[in-house]
Amino acid sequence: MQFLGAAGFVTGSRTLIEYGGFRAYIDCGLYQGPKFVEERNYLPLESDPSTIDAIILTHAHIDHSGLIPRLYREGFRGSIYCTKPTARLLEIVLPDAGNIQEEEFSRFSKNELRKLGLEAPLFTREDGQLVLDLVRTVSYNRTFRVGPFSFCFTWAGHILGAAHLNVWRKGFSMVFSGDIGPESTFFHKPLKRPRMAENVVIESTYGDRVRENEDYEKKFRDAVRYIVERRGVLLLPAFAVGRAQTTLYVLFRLIKDKKIPQMPIALDSPMAVKATQTYSRFKNELTAEVVRSGFFDFLRSRQVRLIESAEESKALAESPGPMIIVSASGMCTGGRVVHHLEQRLGDTRNAVLFTGYVGEGTLAHEILSGVGRVNIYGREIPVRALVAQVQSFSAHADKTGLIAWMKQFGKNSIKRIYINHGEDAARQHLAGELAFMESQIELPRYQSTYYLPCG
Repeated sequence: MQFLGAAGFVTGSRTLIEYGGFRAYIDCGLYQGPKFVEERNYLPLESDPSTIDAIILTHAHIDHSGLIPRLYREGFRGSIYCTKPTARLLEIVLPDAGNIQEEEFSRFSKNELRKLGLEAPLFTREDGQLVLDLVRTVSYNRTFRVGPFSFCFTWAGHILGAAHLNVWRKGFSMVFSGDIGPESTFFHKPLKRPRMAENVVIESTYGDRVRENEDYEKKFRDAVRYIVERRGVLLLPAFAVGRAQTTLYVLFRLIKDKKIPQMPIALDSPMAVKATQTYSRFKNELTAEVVRSGFFDFLRSRQVRLIESAEESKALAESPGPMIIVSASGMCTGGRVVHHLEQRLGDTRNAVLFTGYVGEGTLAHEILSGVGRVNIYGREIPVRALVAQVQSFSAHADKTGLIAWMKQFGKNSIKRIYINHGEDAARQHLAGELAFMESQIELPRYQSTYYLPCG
């Protein structure tokens, strides 16, 4: 087993397992965040993609799936295994990732292209589209065999289609946690317990943090009241898959309970619009309260505008308030939300409410840090809008949830624990918290390789 991504980072998940000449990746994601992190996507691949027999995906988020089109472009023709909802989301996110790569390539200077060793985009929209032919879907809790290994997906409660992954063969068993959903959630159904295993690879995004018990509804109400009084616009940056849908549900519930007034709401992200439509097809992964609430009727109502075309998006800049705009990306590293910030951030009538995690080095983090001005598309934009953040809105388990997830296996039951998908401070803290398991604990680095007993 070799760790090829997310070892010391919260993005870029990719782990190789190899046995008897069979080679498979567990997840295959892009690095996201600050420039120095995203530049890791352009590093030479460790081996020829044509030698990879399969990719097993825990879920569709780009930091777990977004490198696949590059592998396809460079020769990968194996099979990609995932749950059915994940497959539907891949149809949205992979071609879109190709679009972004093409756009980024067109913006690179000659010096940047030389530094990154690029003569063409890392991959294209066409690569993202063509690789979908390799996708094979598998139901939860069903054992499937690929090469010398057996696999099984278990619902992980993170986003639509997210799964824990068990891997085993004679003399060997392992579970990859994927991204672990929170213990309690009002939107997705609670996660399920994976099968027992002697080895565990666990994520650690929030391995050193306990989520604060904040009143997120009050933060929404306060932000709405602010823009209603000033006839301004509330901008809600949100990740297109998972967070945008949760954010819309909170707005729906507040309107339904008459805690905020009715007003125009725009979901301005082609990817988020398609992801929202996909959520409506897989309601069995949502809580009964969400399904019965009338939420999906609300999304089809005249009050909510699902914006896909660039022309409609540009027209929002001229639309008067009060109005709410939900737009991607959540950390404002790209997407239409950046254009809305350019238009709205300098106006005291407006408000920006960040709906989750923001990484250092991102535009969202810079705005939240309290600076007076930010650079957007080469322009200095003053920060005059009200700025706030909801910190309890997360699709990840916090430290308490991660420890509880490990406890389900029982003390002395796990031989080795590999703490991955987290920054080093979070990984080290979680390692200390998991000492009670009395297991061998590893904090793998990039290309750390482990030879495990296997019959």
